This record gives sequence, C-alpha cells and structure tokens, in this order.
Amino acid sequence: MAGPQKLGFLGLGIMGYPMAKNLLRAGYSVTVYNRTREKAEELARNGATVADSPTEVGRRASVIFLCLGDSDSVCQVAEKLLESVQPGSIVVDCTTISPTVSRAIGERFRKRGIAFLDAPCSGSKAGATKGTLTFMVGGDREGFERIGEYLRAMGEKIFYLGGPGMGLQAKLTQNLIGALIFQAMAEGFVLARKAGLAPSSVLEVLQASVARAPLIDAKLPPVLARRFEPNFSLKWMHKDLGLMLESGRQLGVPLPATALVHELFGASVAMGHGEEDFAAAITLLETLAGVEVSEPVPDSPRLES
Repeated sequence: MAGPQKLGFLGLGIMGYPMAKNLLRAGYSVTVYNRTREKAEELARNGATVADSPTEVGRRASVIFLCLGDSDSVCQVAEKLLESVQPGSIVVDCTTISPTVSRAIGERFRKRGIAFLDAPCSGSKAGATKGTLTFMVGGDREGFERIGEYLRAMGEKIFYLGGPGMGLQAKLTQNLIGALIFQAMAEGFVLARKAGLAPSSVLEVLQASVARAPLIDAKLPPVLARRFEPNFSLKWMHKDLGLMLESGRQLGVPLPATALVHELFGASVAMGHGEEDFAAAITLLETLAGVEVSEPVPDSPRLES
C-alpha cells in the first residue's frame, strides 16, 4: 500500500532513474526532476509527475530524494529546495558527497524544521534496477523511521549508522576497500597475464583461496569481455576516493594506499575512461605493461574443472 505522503525525486542518472521507477512501481506518487528533461519524460509514462525545477518538487512533495553527482550539485539543488520545502518534510540525499558538506546542508534544513538524512547506497546499476540496493543512513532516528517503507521499495538492506554524516562515512569506508581490492585485482591479473596465465584459470585459483572476493567475481568478466559500460562510473569512484582522502585528513587518519589508487584512477580518467565503469581503470596498467587481460591465451596452463 502506498503511503499518504507525496514523494519527490531529483536526479535521474544511472542510479536515480531505476530508483525512482521502483518507487512508482510500488504505487507511490512521485514528482521527478532532471536537468535532462527527456529522462523525466520517460518516467512520466510510468505515472510520474514531471517538475520544471527543484523548487517545484519542493512545493509538491513532502519526502524528497536526491541522487546527484557530487557535493556541488547537492549544494545547488539544496538552495532551490530551501525556497519551497515545507516544515515537517524530509530530504533524503542518496548522493555520495563530503560528510562535512552534508552536515552543513543538513543543519540549514533542520533550522527550517525539515529533516535531512544522508542515505548513500551501494549495489550499482543492477541493484538499483532490481530494487536490491543497500542503504547506509545517517541523521535523525525519527526521520529514518519515517522513510523506511520508501527505502524498502528500492533496496533490500537498510542500515541506520547514527547521526548526520555517518551513512556517508560508512559508504566511503566501503568504497575505499572496494577500490583497493580492485587495484589489487588489476595488478595481479595484469602480472599473471604477462606471465602467460589464462585469467580464467587464475580466477579459479582465487575462488578456492582466502583471496576470493565477490568484487573480483563481478568485475573480471566485463574486463575479459572488454565491456566497460558504466554500472559505477570511474569518474565517480575517483571522486569518492578524493572524499576519502579529505575525510582522512580531517580525522587525522593516514591513507597512503588510498592516495596512490586515487592518483592511478585519476590517470585513467585523464586517458578518457571517466564515463566508463571503474573496471576500466585496469587499462592503465595494461598500457604500461603492454598486455591485455583477455582470453584466449595461447599455450597458457588450464586448471581441471
């Protein structure tokens, strides 16, 4: 059953579009806005109301979701929403941004009697499409309890992490570990391929060892197929790595490996791979090593199944 509150959704990109679509499928009344109006018009065919501005969304909705690109875009949209959102409403930001910036934005809303929650999510495009995302939420507990049914329409696992910014801190921790695992995968498989091993054979070895990682299981197949359509764009992972380093400086935590991966991913963005999936970061090492992690590999050893 749909709740009585009218929802708003701003930002219909790789993640936001399927998230908003799942809210519509669940029977909720949703007003949508996107800078590229065509995406919003597509959702109108699923029952969405298309707004001409964030301000209009603020007037129409009492629970508003944001799924934007970075801290600057959230700040810009927040300025517009502050013109129209009514006291008692809730703004839920699913964008991965600076926890410090998020807390500052949230304080402005709270002074107007509007709850603000940081609720970054993981699961990439597939999770957003299937409604199986994981949400990490920070902010007022009462506000969190008010939005549970809407989060469940978009995801399967929902974690309340504490006060403002704590959902973002959890998301940055997750992405830090994921990025470093991917860099380890890239280095290991480029080395193995240069030595003449078949990547699929190396994967079988990893899957039978303590080095097994679901991220490798997910990212190696598109690397082998040379298909880098974005599930989570490299430019956004690079942005998140910068946020991790910012948080580390603020908290007095050295992050040396993260700093190195940030530079390597930045080089891959400079090579033109920013709009591709972050798995495309492997191409930098491939270029430096003069080898491509693909198959078949002539005269390479194969493991028995």
